[in-house]
Amino acid sequence: MKRVGTFLRGVAVTGLLSAFLYVGPASAAGNSGKDISSRRLQMPGERVRQRPQISIDAIRALSLIMRTENKEDPTYLESRRVVSDAVATRLSLDPTELNRAWSRAPRDHQIAVLSALTQLDVPYLEGKEDSYVNMDCSGLLWFAWRTAGVDMPRQAVSQLDRRMRIDREDAMAGDITGEGTHVQIYLGTGLAMIHAPFGGKFVKFKIMSAEQAARVVWTNPSNIATFRL
Repeated sequence: MKRVGTFLRGVAVTGLLSAFLYVGPASAAGNSGKDISSRRLQMPGERVRQRPQISIDAIRALSLIMRTENKEDPTYLESRRVVSDAVATRLSLDPTELNRAWSRAPRDHQIAVLSALTQLDVPYLEGKEDSYVNMDCSGLLWFAWRTAGVDMPRQAVSQLDRRMRIDREDAMAGDITGEGTHVQIYLGTGLAMIHAPFGGKFVKFKIMSAEQAARVVWTNPSNIATFRL
């Protein structure tokens, strides 16, 4: 069954990547007077093609890891390194350290991180988990970890459930950190995160302050299986 699940997830992500790569012929403007550019907004994969380069690279890496149980696949590692190097550059992190942090993380954690990265710049909207359209903070985590095959609860409070808690020292890329009703995905080194902030902003990167780091809790969604059996 595990192999079947991997295959089905691989098919889904491959379809997403195909939509991204496909550029169909633009329709000529009709009698309505709408121009070609407005028609293109309705083409398959248009929102995906409008993503930041990091998101596009994350989609490519995600399509590879979703088709194999082998997180050491050379083609995947090369594609993932493109993503981690770009993230390191954006956040002024050590690229070697970030790549090692991602390599240490289990396969499901890597999928969760890459999935979250595909949503960079998606507008915040409370109560939404509509990929490439709108996300709130817990919706982003729900989307990322559901893509990784984990039966993630939807609400932030549940995503910080005491039964999934871990120590900060044990946190890996893909784990969740947060307080109250705001949650974020840890990128694996320092205090680098990706999240969907309140206030009508966008999914973006964040370096958490030391003050906030002292208050937040950390959870590992992989532990959810221990209390959902």
